[in-house]
Amino acid sequence: MAREHVIDPSVIHHQWDSGLEPVLAVNSGDTVHYDIKVAGDGQVWPGASYEDTRFDFDTIYNLSGPVWVNGAEPGDTLQIDILELRHGDWGWAAFLPGFGLLPDDFPRGYVRTFALQDQVAEFAPGISIPLAPFCGTLGTHPGEPAQLSPFPPHRGGGNIDNRHLTAGSTLWVPVHLAGALFSCGDPHAAQGDGEVSVTALEAPLSGSMRLTLHKEAISTPRFRVPATGAAIRAGGYQATMGLSPDLMESSRIAVRAMIEWLADSCGLTADDAYLLCSITGDLRIIEVVDAGVWNVAMTMPTAIFDASS
Repeated sequence: MAREHVIDPSVIHHQWDSGLEPVLAVNSGDTVHYDIKVAGDGQVWPGASYEDTRFDFDTIYNLSGPVWVNGAEPGDTLQIDILELRHGDWGWAAFLPGFGLLPDDFPRGYVRTFALQDQVAEFAPGISIPLAPFCGTLGTHPGEPAQLSPFPPHRGGGNIDNRHLTAGSTLWVPVHLAGALFSCGDPHAAQGDGEVSVTALEAPLSGSMRLTLHKEAISTPRFRVPATGAAIRAGGYQATMGLSPDLMESSRIAVRAMIEWLADSCGLTADDAYLLCSITGDLRIIEVVDAGVWNVAMTMPTAIFDASS
C-alpha cells in the first residue's frame, strides 16, 4: 500500500553529491510532502535591494533530499507526479553582473522583492503577474561526476527551470544510481520560457509529489502537462522577433526589442522590463529551416496588462 511521507525541511544540500546520506526512503507509488526554502534564503529578504543582499553562490540553492527510492537501479525511470504546489507569501527577482542573456546590456546588479497573495504579484501599476508555482530543480543524481554544481541541468534532470511543471504535471527522468537519489528545489512562483535575466520570481514553496518507479529506460527526461495546467497561457500576446544565423543572437535581438516595447508602451524602466521578460515573457523558436537564419520571438501575454491603464 502506498504511503505518505513528510520530508524534513531543515535538511538541505547545495550540490549534487552521490555520497550524501538519503534523507528519506520511499517505495514506488509513495507520496512525499515538501516545504522548500527559497533560493537565497537568508541572502535576500523582503524589501532588500541588490546592495543589501549577501549572495553566496556556493549555498544559494537549497535542495531537498536526496530521497532513496527502494528498488531503483540504473536503467530504470522515475516518474514524478506533481500533485500540489503552494507558493509562499513573498518572492524576489534579479539580474546579476555577468549572468543572464544580456550581461553586457545590464552590467550591474538589480533586485526586486514582491508580496505574493491571491495567486498574483503586482509588478507595476497596471501590470499584474499571475502565479504558477513550480520547482526549477527536479531530478535524480546523474551518476557521474559524483559531485556536481547545482546550476547546469544534467542527464537526470536537475536545474531544468521548466515552468510547465506546475501542479497536475508529470515528469519522467532516467535513473543512473541505485536508489535514484531524487532531489528537488529552486522553487519559483512564476517564470517565462527562457528565464532570460537569470532568475524567475523566486519564492518559497510547499507541496506534494508522488514517486513511481518503472523498470524501463528512457534516453532523456520527458514531461506531460494537462489542459488545465497553470502554466498554459490563454489569450493573446504581444511579440517581438529576432532574426539571425545565431540562435543566441536571435534571442538577444528579440528580448532587446521587447524591452524597448515595454519601455515605450508601458513606461517601464529598462531594468524592470528585463525582469518582466524573465518572469513572464516566453522565448519561442518560430522557425529554423530557412537559409540558416533563426527566427526567435519573445512573447508577452497581454492578459497581464490592465486594459484601463
